[in-house]
Amino acid sequence: MMEPDSRGYRGSLLLPIIGIAVIVAIVLVVAMTCGGGDDKDDAANGDPTAEPTQQANTSDPEAALAAYVQTTLSAEYAGACSGAQTDAAAGKICSTSRGEREGVRGYVLGKTLSEGEQWAFLEQRGGAWQVTYAPKITPDNRVVPGVPWPLRVGAEVEIIGTGSCLNVRTDPGGAAVDCLAEGTRIKLSAGPRDANNLQWWQVEGRNGWVAADFLRYPDAKTDAVPTPRPANTPGASGSATPRP
Repeated sequence: MMEPDSRGYRGSLLLPIIGIAVIVAIVLVVAMTCGGGDDKDDAANGDPTAEPTQQANTSDPEAALAAYVQTTLSAEYAGACSGAQTDAAAGKICSTSRGEREGVRGYVLGKTLSEGEQWAFLEQRGGAWQVTYAPKITPDNRVVPGVPWPLRVGAEVEIIGTGSCLNVRTDPGGAAVDCLAEGTRIKLSAGPRDANNLQWWQVEGRNGWVAADFLRYPDAKTDAVPTPRPANTPGASGSATPRP
């Protein structure tokens, strides 16, 4: 009896193995080709390690201010008020610079050809400029001279613009327990806290809180003087009404 040819048998086994190896190689080549890409493709696909697309040039404070007006205030930004005195800028928000203090830049925002409506203070955080404090300008605080630079615990400030005195309250917006005279200097021990649309700070050495609207750094009292109100307006100079 003839024995089967072992060489033919081995050859028949190699053919499918070679075929499988070829298929695997083709799949790997295709996978490597489709899986490659540059950084832009990675960013588009949401790769967290890719550099995100910069939506606004926040390395420039003016650009950060424009972004704040557009996104937070949902309004069009006209740039500096000094250059926005045209019909094309009517109804848009413009800004007036009020200077810089310890790395913080201050601006007044308002519609073109009108009084300011709020402050905007910008500082750099993480290498980008952003608005960190934006108190409203109200009939009560418009008469207060100076710039309301952001306060901090431990700061020494002066009470100003009250016309008489500033109420000290048990807690933010609580019952009045004292009234500090105009010109009194105090030190802040805690805060800020928000209540009744005001920012409040605790007075060192007293069990009470005062409203930030009538507090200024002593060297910032004359940085800017808002337009005064008529003498018969409540809270104007000469009024004996204690402030909040």
